[in-house]
Amino acid sequence: MDTKTFRRLIKDNLKPTLNDMGFKGTDHHFIKKTNDHYIYTIVIQANIKGGACIMEMGVGIDCVDLNRNNKITTVYDCEFRKRIKQEITLWDRLRGNTLEKWHDYGENENQALKTISKMSELFKVQGPEFYGQFDQFPNPLSKITIEELISGSNRIDNLGSPPKLRLALILSKTHQYIGNKKEQISFAEWGLRNIGNASALEEEFRKLIQDV
Repeated sequence: MDTKTFRRLIKDNLKPTLNDMGFKGTDHHFIKKTNDHYIYTIVIQANIKGGACIMEMGVGIDCVDLNRNNKITTVYDCEFRKRIKQEITLWDRLRGNTLEKWHDYGENENQALKTISKMSELFKVQGPEFYGQFDQFPNPLSKITIEELISGSNRIDNLGSPPKLRLALILSKTHQYIGNKKEQISFAEWGLRNIGNASALEEEFRKLIQDV
């Protein structure tokens, strides 16, 4: 089955479920705007070779300027991203196949509908788990400490966070927005000390330190 046909089936059979959960979209990009600065997105991304897809979720922040002109319309505009995962079966493990599993379209409509049903069930579970972490801005971002940023944590991993330097910028700008100057400077100074080759972020961190 080709991607165009599969997306038509997505529109007819998965989109209504997403609509019921507050998402708007067409056949592979969907978005949900909340009342507290977080924007939820999901994309159903086709394999470049065809015949399969994955689902990826994203969360953007509409009040923090992250050099995207605050225009968040797809997962690709989001800083926090996580793929919806299929369970790797025992048979897969025994065969040594532990790589991420894609959703196969199938050879015919019946097989495709079974795939879409499975995608729907996965999203109903993993979607609320992921998006539910981003509730009542600035939580959970304002709770992340410098120490947690440096050492890493399950919370940071579960948020689908970007690399540490980028996360430091997000956290500094979040504290700037809520008026917490001490933490704003703290994360920005850490970013400068660890800038490495990411010279494009240096000016951003310096502005955050000077803006007090």
